[in-house]
Amino acid sequence: MMNTKSAILAAFATAALSIGTAAAQQNGKIRVTAGSSDLNAMWVELANTYEELNPGITVVLDNSSRSYDDLVQATLRDAITNSLPDVSFQGANRLRTFTDRGLAVPLNQFLNDDVSGSRQALAPGVAAIGAFKGETYALGFGVAVPTVFYNLDLVVQAGGDPKNPPATFDEIIEIGRRITDLQEGNVGVVYQSNANDFFWQAIMFSQGASMMNADETKIDFDSPEGLKALNIIRKIGGSGQAAHQMSQDQARAAFAAGKVGIIFDSNSNLPRFEDASEGQFELAVGGFPLLSQRAQLPAAGSVAMMFATDPEQQKLAWDFMKFAAGPAGQSIVARKSGWLPANEYALRASEELAEHFAQNPYYEPMLKQVPLLRVWYSFPGENALKVTKVLVDGVTSVMTQTASPEDALSTMSHETRTLLNIQQ
Repeated sequence: MMNTKSAILAAFATAALSIGTAAAQQNGKIRVTAGSSDLNAMWVELANTYEELNPGITVVLDNSSRSYDDLVQATLRDAITNSLPDVSFQGANRLRTFTDRGLAVPLNQFLNDDVSGSRQALAPGVAAIGAFKGETYALGFGVAVPTVFYNLDLVVQAGGDPKNPPATFDEIIEIGRRITDLQEGNVGVVYQSNANDFFWQAIMFSQGASMMNADETKIDFDSPEGLKALNIIRKIGGSGQAAHQMSQDQARAAFAAGKVGIIFDSNSNLPRFEDASEGQFELAVGGFPLLSQRAQLPAAGSVAMMFATDPEQQKLAWDFMKFAAGPAGQSIVARKSGWLPANEYALRASEELAEHFAQNPYYEPMLKQVPLLRVWYSFPGENALKVTKVLVDGVTSVMTQTASPEDALSTMSHETRTLLNIQQ
């Protein structure tokens, strides 16, 4: 009898031989949408590789959405015009947007009935990431974690130790202030908080706090932890970001150009920052600062959902989704995105992936915080996107020093309760 590792390796071998078998027996076209567009190279390679493995199948790829929420809006418009894609790679926090509307196709039947090698190569966690109320509606594709990136050249100029970059919020804010004081247009710290609520949740979860209580009848961020989070954000703004408020893309471009000392961003930007820093400045990567022994962190990234309703298109969609979440697709994720693969079998059984992470020490702090990850919370109801905007606007008002933490928290709490129609 094979041991566990042998069984996993056997499943991978079978999957490698059988990838595309079901789809290659017919001609067809599959429409795929994906976010975000700054990962263009990954999405294109994913589509091209699948086509190469499946002669006769064309992948019509649309990865023009700049953010997950842009993709959500585009997808909801497609639903109105009855033109949904067959497969869509959505932000993990927007799963219930589509389950609540009955748009995402349940996958339990596909998972239970499929006995192929490519199905065996999907770790249980791949389905668990996309599970909601006992049904799987998506397959995990890539995992993003909140990460700290350092321009060590600027850190050193500001008196920091390149072997021990600042790790706590207090240390980061102090070095950030000194970097800003160097002038020449430098910004000490950028905390990415004006595109979505990922980093708002990160600073809350790092204190062991939550967005809502277990039965979603009460918001939990209207609390001492919420006020502490906003006070930290106020200090970050005061260290320089308030005077140089930038969009998410502008901030990433500024860091890549060597003008930002420290940036809080998704690990998906690692390949971009590696390329930009080469020969320009020394890059370092750190884990998100933790504020409690009960700390957790939100897991972002991408999940693959099926929207196809025609049975034949569903077969193609399922085959493509298995490919994306399987060994070949997960290798592309690791090499092209900076995301961590969602399929733990790929991490455990793929020599290529093991070597990739072993040769790149930048991933070490990210991998260390994987045990702390929890789902990037999505608020209930049809006003979920509006709640996100309320939170982003509140955090931004504190970052730009236009509202006090106390006033912003009061506004965020009141407007969220109103949108969710709750009393407390």
